[in-house]
Amino acid sequence: MKENNAVFKNSILGAGGCKRAALRKMGVKFRSEWFYTEPGFEAVEKAFREAPELFANSEIIWHTRHKMVRKVVLPEEYGGHKLAFKIYDGVTPLRFALRCSKTALEAANYKALSQLGMPMAKLVCAGDDRRNFHLRKSFFATVFAEGYPDGREFIPGGSMRGTPEEKSFIRQNMEYVAKLHSIHGYHKALRVYNFLWQKCGNGEVKIIWIDVASCRFLAVPEMIFKKYVIDDLARFFRDMQLSESDLHEALTVYCNHNPRTAFTVEQLCKEVAGEAARPR
Repeated sequence: MKENNAVFKNSILGAGGCKRAALRKMGVKFRSEWFYTEPGFEAVEKAFREAPELFANSEIIWHTRHKMVRKVVLPEEYGGHKLAFKIYDGVTPLRFALRCSKTALEAANYKALSQLGMPMAKLVCAGDDRRNFHLRKSFFATVFAEGYPDGREFIPGGSMRGTPEEKSFIRQNMEYVAKLHSIHGYHKALRVYNFLWQKCGNGEVKIIWIDVASCRFLAVPEMIFKKYVIDDLARFFRDMQLSESDLHEALTVYCNHNPRTAFTVEQLCKEVAGEAARPR
């Protein structure tokens, strides 16, 4: 038992270590601006410096009060890349004076989760606009997943509801979420629209994960981590609204891929269904 606990503790520390290593590699700074570019995408940084209008005037595909995602299509002179470019504006400066921005943490999550085997969108670049510890805005970009709709196609009323692809979408995501939970990764935004997919034929799909800004690793006992498991899974299945038998099938996959879970399949079904039914 002590040996198993040591292995588990090392797995959490390893996951957190991947994230900390990613922050170091990106050269994150608090006092002044920083900009990190993944190898092979140097032309993107050149475009960002030389032609900011390409980013500022591109198509808006999603936005909230302080966050915006644009689809940026760069000309061939800047590599011809298609990007999903997210920018955070209107941040509270003092809150992040000596802390990583949400962008830095999300970019590090992309790198760490990819290293841990999650099907992440390809990170391109990330950075903060800072002066004397004052965070003014932050941003990062991934390769735009052309031809990948999100999981809302599988919810009630969606065009792919009841298809073999829906089964594949649920099964694969349960396998990945179970793997994340097995090392106490708490996603915190497990909504179907944060999972992109594409048909592969024979009823199978390819999955891409996006939007992992809230994800973190928690070094807590399994009994305490139970509430985070329920929270994550309830978010996903509140969207999916599966029948009792389909929920049982999905969570059987989850339990088979997370042997550390403190739940039986039946217990997990009851807890997840109850939490998913609560009004939000």
